Amino acid sequence: MKGFIRATLYISLFILMAIVSSYVTFWVLGSKKTVTVPDLRGRSLVEANKELLSKRLYLKIGGEDFSTDVPTGYIIRQDIPPDNKIKEGRTIRVIISKGPRIYYMPAFVGLNLDEAKELAMKKNIKIRKILKVHSDSFDKGIVIAQRPAPEEKGSDSITLLLSRGPFKTVYVCPDFTTMSLDEAKTLADRMGIELELIDYGSLIAEQTPPAGSIIKRGDSIKLRLKYEEEQEIRWL
Repeated sequence: MKGFIRATLYISLFILMAIVSSYVTFWVLGSKKTVTVPDLRGRSLVEANKELLSKRLYLKIGGEDFSTDVPTGYIIRQDIPPDNKIKEGRTIRVIISKGPRIYYMPAFVGLNLDEAKELAMKKNIKIRKILKVHSDSFDKGIVIAQRPAPEEKGSDSITLLLSRGPFKTVYVCPDFTTMSLDEAKTLADRMGIELELIDYGSLIAEQTPPAGSIIKRGDSIKLRLKYEEEQEIRWL
């Protein structure tokens, strides 16, 4: 009988202690204030920690990551977004910037596209965009400009400006049969066209394409040559 009374007393005491403990826990948790999470992005650890302590919150570094926008040692992001409502005593985990993945942009100007891609892969640089424009100074397929510029600091991606070569200049084909061979060569050099000479002589007998045709810079004109009659007589 005494054992039964003692056991009942112990059980009652345990239940009472559990109720008291639950009440105390509820009271402690319920007494904490609700605070607004500050925006820690772009701040130094000292600034962020000071801000959090003023709100009875705590700071913990959750890792590091590369960033071209946030300086080394400053906060990139946080696990609890700004303006969220949380209780005092919570811990905010942050990711710290390690700075850009590369420090100085290499020079791509003067490289062809394959060489530029190889250099970008070697340096862990992403070619973000390739723009093409005509250029009289660079051959087709050559990089003529870049952004960021060579030696510029703090980027892991690049935009390249690629040459399409010179503009295609259109001409009306002149009548070369009215010219001497020297005159034809001078005019062809000025127009940027090639002359393909057929047979021998100092006079131009025929041309392909004919005079009045539309031609472009870089085209080739076939000229059939012949000797002057006086020259032919001298060779007899």
